[in-house]
Amino acid sequence: MTEQPPKDPAPPDAVDDDGLDDPWHDQLVEVADDFGAPDIVAVVAFVLAVASVFGFGLLSGSTYSVPFIDGVSNDGNKAALVTGTILGAVLALIPAWLGWRASSRSLPADPRWVVVLARSAVVLALTSGFLHLVVAVLQAAQDGPSGFTSI
Repeated sequence: MTEQPPKDPAPPDAVDDDGLDDPWHDQLVEVADDFGAPDIVAVVAFVLAVASVFGFGLLSGSTYSVPFIDGVSNDGNKAALVTGTILGAVLALIPAWLGWRASSRSLPADPRWVVVLARSAVVLALTSGFLHLVVAVLQAAQDGPSGFTSI
């Protein structure tokens, strides 16, 4: 009396759940799920936030402004240095966004360290951006090597 009738098998020409009839689709979905997982995004965000705090590599705005520095400028290349520091503050938003994304996409089944690492990446990145802006203001207010002008 409680028996259910057997379900009809899917037709052999049916496409998969996303509507794609691609033999590589399952492997691509697995790779996307692996690299889009909150734990990987949290680790990447934390590493980028640490790189931003210490000014390493691509997240250092000075990397992009150094080619514009010449040794014969009268103002000490202040504009290029300030622009590079502000660019570093803008680039610090990348790990903040990644950390926020990892924190918001975490599930209750995920380990606790994923959320902690993601939130600490957000805090580190925002702190780095704020410190970059403070340094940019100090560089812009500097009146040569002898001292600072009033802000």
